[in-house]
Amino acid sequence: MIIPLAPPQLGANPNYYGGHLGAGIVAIDPAYGNYILRVTDGNTEPASPGRSFNTSSSAEKNVTSYDETLFFVHDEGNRLCLFQFDSQAVTATKRRCFVSVGGDGPDFGYTAADNRAIYTLGGSKLFRFVVDTAQWQLTADPSFNQGKGYFDFDDPTCLNGQVAANHWYIHDRALSSEDNTEIASIGPAQDRDPYIVVWNAAKGCQWLNVQTWQVSRGWNTGLSDPISIAWTSGKTPSLPGGVHNVQIDRGGAFGILTINQTTLTTKVFWTLGTNFANDTCVHCTSHWACDYGVCFWDFQYQTTYDMRSLAIPTGNVKVTLESAVPNMDTSPALRQWDDDEHVSHANASPESKNIYLVGWQPARGQASIQSVWDDEITGINWDGTQRTIRFNKNWNSGYGGFWSSARCQISRQGHYALCGSDYQMYNLDKGFGNGLNQDACDHTLPASAMGTNGCRTDVLLFELR
Repeated sequence: MIIPLAPPQLGANPNYYGGHLGAGIVAIDPAYGNYILRVTDGNTEPASPGRSFNTSSSAEKNVTSYDETLFFVHDEGNRLCLFQFDSQAVTATKRRCFVSVGGDGPDFGYTAADNRAIYTLGGSKLFRFVVDTAQWQLTADPSFNQGKGYFDFDDPTCLNGQVAANHWYIHDRALSSEDNTEIASIGPAQDRDPYIVVWNAAKGCQWLNVQTWQVSRGWNTGLSDPISIAWTSGKTPSLPGGVHNVQIDRGGAFGILTINQTTLTTKVFWTLGTNFANDTCVHCTSHWACDYGVCFWDFQYQTTYDMRSLAIPTGNVKVTLESAVPNMDTSPALRQWDDDEHVSHANASPESKNIYLVGWQPARGQASIQSVWDDEITGINWDGTQRTIRFNKNWNSGYGGFWSSARCQISRQGHYALCGSDYQMYNLDKGFGNGLNQDACDHTLPASAMGTNGCRTDVLLFELR
């Protein structure tokens, strides 16, 4: 266990380790030796003092440009806020916040050709926006999707007007690392969404319906002539479902689906372009990230510190506990069950087994370190060495609800991580100030709510070295 003597000083007021002011402060953590840059504070948006900032709710999102000089965060109003990062000076400069571009859902393009591109949604449409670094504007690319300028999920070759007719929304979505496949859940609300829709740059649209348990017959066939899902278990769920979230492997060949409100109790692996869905991984229940044809899971065998790599199963291949390869030496943490984690792998490369990142977070909230890897940002090897790399604490308390748990996104080349933090670990009620833009806060209230005494969240940039 690495127990800090005190938090690194990231506040402008020497009486507080945090406080509502302090953007631009750089601290060197004495236990880990890596720098921490405080990116935002209570005055990052001068017109709305006390506003919170955070990283995306899904750690596997790609929030940095290919060259790592740009990144985005979102504020509590769900605006996307673009920053420019200078790695030599260790400075981050806010350039602009944008409305109506889905602050919590976009992805930077993963490829070098998309270094300044952001893929995001507007209404029922997927756009490729290009960042103009001279004027700091976002402009929709008219050449995207074979010159159409957008992809419309409501196109006759896809959902054929159902989004507009039912006043539905596009919720969780993810982009492949080749920037050519997007997967999204569509419907009235999370856990009620009936559709999972895939766009492929060369093939078009395919959909899967979790209430009728049908798939479109190939690509671009619209709603006509669907076929039933072929389940590896041989059992069609007995109740209609609702999509909780969706992911995609980095190569864009598989959808990884979380479907609630039904008899399914595990994640589902959908082979895109087909009607095959593998539902046999009973241990695939936690947060995850995926490489090319491989996913990383916390299998939670005698401990929640049990990350494993699992080749995505296809066809009739059934998943067992032995199917997954252990990536950690779990012996220091056996029977320690209280931690949650979020996994990031935006640095994936098809030819390399680059480490993936895990942000460990106490699930019930606590103000002290009680077990190995508590509250840490950890790099996990999946090359057979079982070597873990301990980079830093993420300084989240886990007390204040959804936004006070660690969701740390690794940068595209793997040099830094961006995490939202309430800075409460060993700093209780003296974190990053409150929604009233005062220094102290109340950790018993929900975090990240402007105008209250609840604790604010800010974005920290952590060196990965």
